[in-house]
Amino acid sequence: MKKYIYIFAFLGLSLCNQSCMNKLEILPNDQIITDNFFEKGTAEEIESGVNSMYQRLQSSYMYNLRMWTLDIVAGEGSVGNEAGGNGLETTQLANFITTSDNSGAKELWRGPWAGISRTNWILNNIDDAARVSPEKIVQYKGEAHFLRALYYFNLVRLFGDVPLIKTQQTAGDDLQVSRSSKEEVYELIIQDLKDAASMLPAQYELSSDIGRATKGASLGLLAKVYLTLKKYDDVISTIEELDALNIYTLNRKYDWNFDYLRENGPESLFEVQYEKDVTTYSEFDILGQGGWHNDYMAPLAPIAIGGRWGNFGWFAVYPEFVNAYEAGDLRKSVSVWCQGDQYKGWAYDPSVSQTGHNVKKFLCEDIGQDRAMDSPLNFPILRYADVLLMYAEALNEKGRTSEACAPAASYEEGGPLNRVRVRAGLPEVTTEDQAELREIIRHERRMELAFEGGHRWFDLIRYDENGEYAKKFFHSIGKTNFTTPKHLLLPVPMDDIDANPNLRPNNPGY
Repeated sequence: MKKYIYIFAFLGLSLCNQSCMNKLEILPNDQIITDNFFEKGTAEEIESGVNSMYQRLQSSYMYNLRMWTLDIVAGEGSVGNEAGGNGLETTQLANFITTSDNSGAKELWRGPWAGISRTNWILNNIDDAARVSPEKIVQYKGEAHFLRALYYFNLVRLFGDVPLIKTQQTAGDDLQVSRSSKEEVYELIIQDLKDAASMLPAQYELSSDIGRATKGASLGLLAKVYLTLKKYDDVISTIEELDALNIYTLNRKYDWNFDYLRENGPESLFEVQYEKDVTTYSEFDILGQGGWHNDYMAPLAPIAIGGRWGNFGWFAVYPEFVNAYEAGDLRKSVSVWCQGDQYKGWAYDPSVSQTGHNVKKFLCEDIGQDRAMDSPLNFPILRYADVLLMYAEALNEKGRTSEACAPAASYEEGGPLNRVRVRAGLPEVTTEDQAELREIIRHERRMELAFEGGHRWFDLIRYDENGEYAKKFFHSIGKTNFTTPKHLLLPVPMDDIDANPNLRPNNPGY
């Protein structure tokens, strides 16, 4: 059997850790081949290489930990009692006392680069895959364009100007890369997503391909990019192109989005794939590892399985967030632990959390204490509810307020905002006041997308360019250390700057 080892080199930014690996094929006679992998690799081997582009999404540097801790930074809660060193780093970020050597910021910086390296590796070499059909090559290119855009989108929103690398980096290249302007980065992101939308299928025929990027995922992410850039006409036209696919709708029940038996459903445009009972970690399987969300988010409390949950009680939700739910909002009981909530005969006791609440949304009841870090529950990156709320926001910002809050006959049809509210069990909103509806939509995004990978943080930062909206919110909940422009971006790690002085200057205030 052939054995694969990956050792990816990143930018010369001292990014070599145990998760940063580049592919070498070791044949039975120990002859190492790198240059002709695509020319000689089988279709199955090439597909494994393509799958490796997804792996970084599953890592603790991204959606298995760091991306969802941005919701703590966004003021929705605090780090739990037993979070350890990772918790200290997140607490520093959340209290806006971080420095350029903060490990949480460092992992958010370094995480996407491995994915970008792999997407460039595919884009630069896949045309040489002699045993792969032309149709598959186009698909693989589309997947690479989508994933490169996603990785860069996270980087540019968190760090602003970043190195723009579109080719595979090798040992002989000049790795002292400078930062490109965020405008140039967004140009690449938009072009990548347009390319992906033109190359990818709307749906896959094989169940084994579920979880891959699609045309719909590309259009949905492109709409989010346009929303971030306040290009509202482009948001509207892109979402209307997405809707013309006639694939996506809201799930009938909100909690179906967080049920591993219903994942990759009609509301899902793209989600990080996890699998339980994975005994061997693989970088080349699109399912990858089990998720850590049970272990990190679950409350520290006895359960029916016995003993204490093998977890950290990471995410203690602030009462301010819990109290923001409207009366009758069905999402509250799905998303947050409150006093008396039942789990396998155990009633939630607020004393297990320093705030009286924990995140409930990602609890998987089928995972016991012995497999606490092996959850099969996927992590949503883009849901159709998000798309509807983006559409409502763009319509409202273009003065089409009545369309944004048009009546909804049900969760399946009608105005975009009210479809989401009807599904949540809430009364429909009717207003002609643009400013009033703007705040309603912002509130709706907060409650609908809570704890799902930093949506709230990115929203707070994008709502106005000077950061005054975010500053007002953070100061209102007592986080008065938040200042602008410093806390609109994270710091580039200082040891990476020391290794590559072309990354200077660091972001303002660091």
